[in-house]
Amino acid sequence: MTSGLRDFLADLPWPEPGSNRGYDPLDIVEGFLTSVVLGARRLEHSGMLRTDEVVREIFGWKRGMASASTFSRFFSKFTVDMNDEIFPAIMRELLRKVPLRYMTLDIDSSVITRYGNQEGAEKGYNPDRQGRKSHHPLLAFCDERKMVVNAWMRSGDSGSTTNAIEFLQETLTIVPPELIGLVRADSGFASDQIMSFLEAFVRAVKYLFRARLTPGLKAEIAAIKRWDRYDQVVKGAEYAETMFKAEGWKKARRVVLVRRLKNEECPRQKELFPEYAELNRYEYAAYFTNMEESVVAVHRRYNQRGESENRIKELKYDFGMDGFALQRFPSMEAAFRLVMVAYNIMTIFKRVIMQGEVCRRMATVRFQCIAIGSYLVQSGRQKKMKLSAEGKRRHFLEQLFHNLEHIRPPYSFSNA
Repeated sequence: MTSGLRDFLADLPWPEPGSNRGYDPLDIVEGFLTSVVLGARRLEHSGMLRTDEVVREIFGWKRGMASASTFSRFFSKFTVDMNDEIFPAIMRELLRKVPLRYMTLDIDSSVITRYGNQEGAEKGYNPDRQGRKSHHPLLAFCDERKMVVNAWMRSGDSGSTTNAIEFLQETLTIVPPELIGLVRADSGFASDQIMSFLEAFVRAVKYLFRARLTPGLKAEIAAIKRWDRYDQVVKGAEYAETMFKAEGWKKARRVVLVRRLKNEECPRQKELFPEYAELNRYEYAAYFTNMEESVVAVHRRYNQRGESENRIKELKYDFGMDGFALQRFPSMEAAFRLVMVAYNIMTIFKRVIMQGEVCRRMATVRFQCIAIGSYLVQSGRQKKMKLSAEGKRRHFLEQLFHNLEHIRPPYSFSNA
């Protein structure tokens, strides 16, 4: 795909080899991205591809794929400052190739369980492996493009809001505030500091955060007498809104409230305080927002946030986000952020080159157009690649090669 990305990557300050016989840093980066796309989860997996002559010829690597030890030496040279210089620049370039007028930014965190003694691997929140060491990465997604905007690795004892302001500051150097239509996140990010940060811009950045049902907020809910029912988002949902100022806040903020009647098959204990009886009859959800849309529109917009969970699952299962457990923290973060680059490249490939109405999982893409038997033959002065594909599959691949040859950035694709 002639996207110009290779030329852009060549100008970045990658770690240089220690000798004049070392691999070109760009070849190492390309090799790592290729191995991630092909399913690698460890540096040893990347090294196994060095004997593949077809892959070597496709990318024009004179020395072939680097070995696992070469990858290890390369990543050992990264620093935190180098990561913060290189990867925001790459994300800006990738997003520039798929321009968007306004972006919905979904902020989320994940847990990566570790089984060694890597830097930053600490005991913290880990629902799947309680008591195990982990890392707690922070990610930002573009909902419209299904791409990663920014990603940081953090230590396992980090809370949801740890370094969140700094993360948002860097994210807003990748996507300017005026291009962000909405920032969404779960209750872990609904802090006064984060909301104040987004409100402080000349044109306040719109946000939508799920709220924790604290005792103060529950008291506010109990005092509401009027609830309006609308079935557009969830059948039987009732809505209300209020202004709420938590302890320590400098200002009150809009809260959209949603409730649904619980299943009343089981008798419940009588409430000691009658004013709280209603709270136990309903399931509640609350959202902090500075949006001006209706309560139904706010509820609908938050429900669309579930896509970010799907992105994280795909990053883990298909791209090895939870792999490449290197010893040094900057090295591991560099590999982690390069995985995000590979994910974005393949998202563009799937949506632009494959042009399907269904956004395929990477495992499907590997089966359809990557894991195909092939070999090289000499034809005159040229080498040609032979693929073991016939019938519909051959037609499908011919269409892919045609698109790769003719489609140029900026790219556009449907949000379907």
